[in-house]
Amino acid sequence: MGDGIVPAGTTELGIDIIKVDRIQASLERFGERFTKRVLTDPERSYVRDRPETMAGRWAAKEAVSKVLGLGVRGIGWRDIEIERLPTGQPSVRLHGRAAVRAEQLGMDRIAVSISHESDYAVAVAFGIRTAGGRYVFPPDIEDRLDDRERQILARIERLRAMAVAGGAEALASDAPQPGATIQEPIPSEPADG
Repeated sequence: MGDGIVPAGTTELGIDIIKVDRIQASLERFGERFTKRVLTDPERSYVRDRPETMAGRWAAKEAVSKVLGLGVRGIGWRDIEIERLPTGQPSVRLHGRAAVRAEQLGMDRIAVSISHESDYAVAVAFGIRTAGGRYVFPPDIEDRLDDRERQILARIERLRAMAVAGGAEALASDAPQPGATIQEPIPSEPADG
């Protein structure tokens, strides 16, 4: 699976919501082992024993992982750190695989907002590709595609490679002329039955 070129100014959005009592139950059951697995040392100092604050950090990390296109299974919990600015506003600092992923995407800043309401914590993360970049497909994407999707992506990859190699002229020469048939048809949906 190849990389796709992504222009500067492209945005990504991630959102997550979690029930505070889910986090409270994990805190009660696993205690410090849970917080050490999920939070950096500065985050643990800030969160202390406040389940609603921990839930907000959890939701923020999930939202940021969605901006990066991986979910937290593709990166470590502690690779995403939610800091607190002097103004009280949350801020994102990336480490390890999360920082590498953001660099691959050309994304040098991710903003996050966290809110607690009643029994829930919610977070929204917003990333902007300020320098442009590449979209690198998650490593297990091949396992999640059916044959039709693989063929479509292979066609896109060939067109991308042609564009990189020969610019717009290469793409124009590959485009079907009016009335022409496409030499590599995109497969149709399989018939049910």
